[in-house]
Amino acid sequence: MNTIYHVGVKCFKIGCLFALLTAAFYFGMMWMDHFLDQAHRYDEPGSGAVAVIRHTQSENIKVKNSPDFSRFFDFLRDGE
Repeated sequence: MNTIYHVGVKCFKIGCLFALLTAAFYFGMMWMDHFLDQAHRYDEPGSGAVAVIRHTQSENIKVKNSPDFSRFFDFLRDGE
């Protein structure tokens, strides 16, 4: 009975350590995401560069208010 108690306590400690480290990793990733969002990634070209992209919306793009689950179902079908 005493060994079962010690095994349970050790499993509880490992579970708490896992939860703590997972939370630390998550908040670290959130901090990195917030830090990198503030960084200016793209500089405007200083020389006579030519613009390649037009900033107009194409007629082929359909805007829907409901979420599209087709990619999720493809993911489940392919077993990835």
